[in-house]
Amino acid sequence: MFKSIRTQISSLFVLFIVLIEIAAAIASVFITVHHYHKNFSDAVSNTFTPEFKSSITETANTAVTETSADGTNGIVITDSSPVIVDNLSKMILAYRDLLSINRSSDLFILDRSGSVLYSSRGEQVTESSAVIDNALAGVESISGGFLSSAIDYAFPVMSGSDVKYVIYLKDSLVLQKEVLQRHAANSLFLIIVSALLSYIIGNIIASKVTAPIKTVSDQARRLAAGEYTVLSRFDHYSEIADLKESFVFLANSKKEHADKETAEKRKIETILENMNDGILAFDMNGALTHINREAQRLLNRKFVDDITFNNFFKEINVDITLESLQYLNSRASVEKEISINDNVLQMSFASFSQNSEGGVIVIIHDITKQDKLEHARQDFVANVSHELRTPLTVIKSYADMLADTPDANADIRTRFLNTISSETDRMTKIIEDLLTLSQLDVNASYERPSDDINIRSMLEGLVERLSLSAKKKNQELTYTPTNDIPMITGDRDGLERVFTNIITNALKYTPSGGSINIFTSCVFNDILIKVRDNGIGIPEDKLPKIFDRFYRVDKARSRDKGGTGLGLAIAKQTIETSFNGKILITSKLNKGTEVVIKIPLPKKN
Repeated sequence: MFKSIRTQISSLFVLFIVLIEIAAAIASVFITVHHYHKNFSDAVSNTFTPEFKSSITETANTAVTETSADGTNGIVITDSSPVIVDNLSKMILAYRDLLSINRSSDLFILDRSGSVLYSSRGEQVTESSAVIDNALAGVESISGGFLSSAIDYAFPVMSGSDVKYVIYLKDSLVLQKEVLQRHAANSLFLIIVSALLSYIIGNIIASKVTAPIKTVSDQARRLAAGEYTVLSRFDHYSEIADLKESFVFLANSKKEHADKETAEKRKIETILENMNDGILAFDMNGALTHINREAQRLLNRKFVDDITFNNFFKEINVDITLESLQYLNSRASVEKEISINDNVLQMSFASFSQNSEGGVIVIIHDITKQDKLEHARQDFVANVSHELRTPLTVIKSYADMLADTPDANADIRTRFLNTISSETDRMTKIIEDLLTLSQLDVNASYERPSDDINIRSMLEGLVERLSLSAKKKNQELTYTPTNDIPMITGDRDGLERVFTNIITNALKYTPSGGSINIFTSCVFNDILIKVRDNGIGIPEDKLPKIFDRFYRVDKARSRDKGGTGLGLAIAKQTIETSFNGKILITSKLNKGTEVVIKIPLPKKN
């Protein structure tokens, strides 16, 4: 009930008014009590002046004439003569109205023992009083504490150094009590009426405050449901209007933040889905929370609902558990390599935590090409070492023989020197291929040279130069241009090296009596160059690897023919890098091979 703002405002308003009324009543009591005490004190001080006190003392000590016991008049002086007491009372009663005697105050005349000699109402002093004790001791005093039930005054009438009488005034505060009782009744009535009125007024004021708050609260609930236009503006400024403006600002900020968060989430999901690496995410219980398409492809999994961390990685023979990763540093990771379906996969495991939640991210990287390249590189290093060692051994052997036989005839010397020259050429070819490939790697994005190239003239020249080698093997080497080919610009030496390498390979692997035919044509916006032979061909399973660096279909045969496994890799990279073209090879074992080079013509502005 008291949680309601309206009830709280009304209650506070009532409490405030009641407290004010109570405070006013208490203040009134203080004022009334102070008034009566001050009136009594002022009446005493105005009556019992020093002159009046002297008169009282003189009267009390004046001799009086009284009738003696034998019926004769004489002067008799007594300590408590009724005549003296009567005279004293008359003197004081002359100030009856000022001292309020017989209205609220009583007058007493006491003797030195404290016995009552005179009372204005014929009453005795029934209670002891400190002022009486003081007066009997010769000290004038007046009392009247705020909470006392009566106020009194005592004046000692001295006879020499002894107290003869005590004039005692006592106000029982009857009038004060009557006034306070009436005031209390009036105050109680006023408090009750004020409480009722303040409750009614408080409810009216609270309604003025809570009504717009309820409106804003209702609109805020609708706002939370997505109705961002429900908050209307007030025509005048108020705190509620300011509150509504704050809600509008909060709603817009929330909507903007939600939109950004949604967009960011979609962006991250898009990035993860289109990454070349596989991504898996697991919670701390091992349940799969995310997997992208690449991960499904690499792991060859169509259904992922049954994947849990420990069971899945145990199934694919990865020696790792979720428990071993839970205490892993957030910046550390665990690397594992496995083979699945002839693919080599590198898996990186990293734990993460956010607030009280966390999990494990697994990044899968396909390193099959790198692995194959590493093996090819190792083979290449072994092959190059062998290829270089063989001609060096031959050169050294023949050089030593020439040095040891200075008298050898001219034919032997010529044959030895020709062998040394041949082996030197072989070494030079290996080194040139290595340098060419290295240069292509370094300058993968270099701009094309501006050399003008006439492909037809280039091929005619190559055919003419290589015809002698073809005739030696009884081979037929022909070039047939299908239509005119426009001039292009680019790396002239690189393109000539590509043509030379391909035609030379065709001559090498085409047996005696075979044919090598070269065709060129311009089709739409492409220049096509075909080199077709009817040689030994390439096995179908070897074709996908034919352009790999350091790869040779038949290592022993290639070595015999001087091959290094770099020629086609150099040709492919040159065509793609320098001319934005493509090179394709089709072949059938023991039937022949066809190499197609496609070079796009530059677009006209």
